[in-house]
Amino acid sequence: MNRRIGFIGIMFAALTGMGITLFFLSRTPEVSPSSAEEGEEYIYIANSAEVSDAAIASVTVRNSFGEFTLTGGDNPAISGFEHIAMDTYSLGRILNVSVRLVSRGLVTNEAADLAVFGLEPPRAELLIRPAEGEAAALLIGSDAPDGGNVYVKLTASPQIHLAASYDVDLFLKSPLDFTDTEITPQAETSRAGEPPFAKIVLGGLVRRGEEITIVDAGPGGGSGNVFFGSRCRITGPVNAALSTDKGLPPLEALFGLKAARAAALLSANGELARYGLAEPWSTAEVYSNPRFDPETGEDRNGNFSLRVSKPDERGMVHILREGSSLVYEAAASSLPWLELSWFDLMEKLIILPFIDSISLIEIKTPSRAVSFSLSGGGDDLRVKAGDIDIDTGNFRAYYQTLIAARYDEYSGVSAAALPPPFLEIVYHYRGRPADTVSFHEASSRRVLSSLNRGRPHFTLSAYTDQVLADLDAVLANQSVRPYL
Repeated sequence: MNRRIGFIGIMFAALTGMGITLFFLSRTPEVSPSSAEEGEEYIYIANSAEVSDAAIASVTVRNSFGEFTLTGGDNPAISGFEHIAMDTYSLGRILNVSVRLVSRGLVTNEAADLAVFGLEPPRAELLIRPAEGEAAALLIGSDAPDGGNVYVKLTASPQIHLAASYDVDLFLKSPLDFTDTEITPQAETSRAGEPPFAKIVLGGLVRRGEEITIVDAGPGGGSGNVFFGSRCRITGPVNAALSTDKGLPPLEALFGLKAARAAALLSANGELARYGLAEPWSTAEVYSNPRFDPETGEDRNGNFSLRVSKPDERGMVHILREGSSLVYEAAASSLPWLELSWFDLMEKLIILPFIDSISLIEIKTPSRAVSFSLSGGGDDLRVKAGDIDIDTGNFRAYYQTLIAARYDEYSGVSAAALPPPFLEIVYHYRGRPADTVSFHEASSRRVLSSLNRGRPHFTLSAYTDQVLADLDAVLANQSVRPYL
C-alpha cells in the first residue's frame, strides 16, 4: 500500500513539472531582447509610467534574508547601512532594474495558479515607491524550465512574465551582499625601497602574549648592519632586522586586503564572541607613513587595526576592522601574516656589516684571541694580524664565512641561561659601537648563538667548526673558501 502511495506521489510531481514545462513552451514570448530588432523597444515589466530610476524614492525588498529598503536619489543607500562602505554600482543596479526589468516573454495574460510559478508565496517581493505616483509591487517566482529566466508578476496585473535570472538575482540577496569587500586601503605609492608603513604591531592569542613590533627605521634599518637594503627592524620582543623576503611581503599583504564576503553586521560588542573576535586569534595595528595630500595640503595616513578569528575547518576566518561593525569572512591563506612569529619574520643572518665599515675584528676562544685590523677600503683594503700582513683576497673569503652566521632554528633558551661562550667574534666599526656575536655549547650538532648577548637561537655547529679551522690557515696566508 505504501509503495503504491509513493508511486502515485512521484507520478504527480512528474506530471506537475511536465505541465509547467508544456505551459511555458506553449506560450510565445511577445518580446525577447535577444531577438529584438534594432530600434524595437523592450517591454519593462514595472515601468508602465516610464519612471526613471532617479525618480524612485525607495525600493523595499523582502526575501528569505528578511527585508531591506534602498533609498533612491543621487546617493542610494540601504537603511541601517549608511555608515558602511557599499558597492555603489550594485545599489544603482537595484534601482535601475526594479523599474526597467525587461520582459523576456509573456507567459500568460490571464489569471493563473500563482503557486505553480512559485509566486504564491513568492521567493521575493519588491515594493517600488516613486517620488510621485502610486507604488508598484513586483513578485519574484521560481526558475523557468529554460534555466535562464524567472517568473515575475506585478501584483496589480494578471500577467506573468519571464525575466532574466541575472537581473532577478539582485532581489534574492542580503544587504550584506552589497557591501564593499575591501577591508583595508591600498598602500600609498612610496619611493623605491620604502615600506608602506611606519609601524606595525602584531598580537593575539596565537602569539602567546609576545606582541611583535616592526618599525620603519629609515635607510640602513637604523643600524650599520644593512640587510639587502632592508630599512625595517623588529624592535620587540627582540631587536633584529626584518627579513626582506620572508618578513616584508607578508606585512605588505595587510594593505588592500579584500574579503570573500561580509558575514554579519554587529549590533553590540557582545556578539564578538560569536565570531571568535572577543579574544582574537591574531591582531594587527598598522600605522602608515604619512603621505602629502595635494587636495587638502595636509599629510594623511591610512592607520587601521584588525581583529581576526582562528581559522575554521574550512580554512576561513572572520575579520573585524576596529571602528566598524561589519564582520567579514576571508580565506586564512589571504592573510600570510596571520600566525607568523617574530622568529618567522626576522632576518636569519645574525649580522651583515660591510667590510669597509670595520676597523678591527677580534676572534676569541677561552684559550686564545686573534685580532685583524683593517684599513683603507675597496681595492685598497689592507689587513694585518699584529705585524703580519694578511692576503686581502684570502681574508675577504674568510670574512664571507664570518658573516655567514645565521639562526637556523628557534630556541626557548633565555640569555640569562647561556653558558660561557666558546667563541666570540667582535666587530669594531669606524665610528660606532662594536657588535659581538657569541656562540655557546648546545647539543645535536648545534650551537646557541646570540648578538650582543641578546636572545639566543640555534646555529649549525658546522659553521663554528669552519670559522675555527680556517683561522690558522688565514694567519698562514693559506687559501680558504667561504662557508656558503
